[in-house]
Order: sequence, then C-alpha cells, then structure tokens
Amino acid sequence: MEQSIRDMKLNGVGQAAGGRYKRVQIDGIGTIGGEVHCEELLCNGQLKLNAPLTAEQITINGTGKITGPVHSGDFRTDGMLNIEEEVRFDKLVINGMFKCGAGARGEHAEIYGTLKLKKDLQCEILEVWGNLQVEGLLNAGTIRLEMIGKCKAREIGGEHIIIRKRGTAPKLLELFSGKLASRLTADVIEGDDIELEHTKARIVRGSRVRIGPGCEIDYVEYKDTYEADPKSDVSQAKHI
Repeated sequence: MEQSIRDMKLNGVGQAAGGRYKRVQIDGIGTIGGEVHCEELLCNGQLKLNAPLTAEQITINGTGKITGPVHSGDFRTDGMLNIEEEVRFDKLVINGMFKCGAGARGEHAEIYGTLKLKKDLQCEILEVWGNLQVEGLLNAGTIRLEMIGKCKAREIGGEHIIIRKRGTAPKLLELFSGKLASRLTADVIEGDDIELEHTKARIVRGSRVRIGPGCEIDYVEYKDTYEADPKSDVSQAKHI
C-alpha cells in the first residue's frame, strides 16, 4: 500500500527540511534547507530555499530567495524574488521584481514590473509592461515590450517583435524601474515583423520593418517593406 504524500505548513517564523510534499504553505517567514518537490507551493510572506525547487504550481506573495534551479508549471510572484540558477516554466507571471542569476525558458511570460536575467530568455510568448534587462539572448515567437525605464538585451530574435514606450506607469512599476527615460538598447534585432520605438541598435533585420520615433539604428536590412519615422536616425537601410 502506497503511503500518502504529506503537506508542509509553516506559520509565523519556521524552518523545515526539504523533501517530497503534496502542498507547501508558508504564512510568515519560512526557511527550507533542502530540495523540494511538490504539487503546489504557496508563500504569503518570506521564503528562503537553499536548494532546487520543482513544483506544478508556485505562488509567492512577498519576498523570496532560492539558491537552486526552479522548474514549475504555473509560476506567479507578487513582490520581489531572487533566484540564483536557471528557471523553467510553462507560464510565468511577475508583478514586481524578478531577478535570476542564470537564464529562463518556458512557454508564456507576462511581466508587470522588472525582470533581470544574467543569461538568456527563451519562450514562445513574451509580454512586458515595465522593465527588461537580459544580459544574453532574448528569443521568443512573439515579443511585446511596453517599456518603463531603460531596457536592454544583447540580441533579440523572434517572429513578431513590438517595442514601444509605455505612456503612464503604474506606481508599483515606477518604484522598481525609476524615472529614467524609456529606451531599449540591443546589439542585433532580427525577426519577421518588427516594430520599434525608442530603440538603439546596431543591426535590425526583418521582412517587414517599421522604425518609429526615438530610434538610433546603424543598419537596417529588410525583405518586404520598410518605413522610418523622420524623428529617428537610421544610418543605412538596404532591401535584400
């Protein structure tokens, strides 16, 4: 007869060992000292996990630090979270600040705030209303970035890419991104349909390219259509 998987629940200030659980719930300040496998992790308060985390569903309301890699189905965080190693997800929703010392990959990411990655970000759909800092490659089928503050990625690749400046920032996003001018900096941007505003890039390659206001582009290469706003600076554009 199989033994049922137990739950873990921490209230107030508590510590626990890692292990395999059905549900992990933290209400307060919780520290877990070993690797965790669970169906659901819910934290209302503060989480510190000194090991890897694998869960079907993760919800963190507050602050957290995880030193190992994280693998999740649905992953939602409201507040501030710092993960030192790689993150994998089916769907990631961020409200606040999310920092990762490695890279992240998954299906669908929605960012309402700030995402900072030391390595690559790969997903099918990326939607950002806020601030994005990717030290490596940003690769997604669909990329929609409405910027608040300074954004950057070393290289950007995708089928549909829309980069715009967001008009009015919610107060939470202003707190995390500051009041710096909204602008994306990238070395190379490559895709099928590309629409850019307030972007500085060395090379832009695409089938259909639209350069909106506030851009500085050294070289544009396009297959089908190209247009540029007179308020942008494009050094050279070539039809191939």
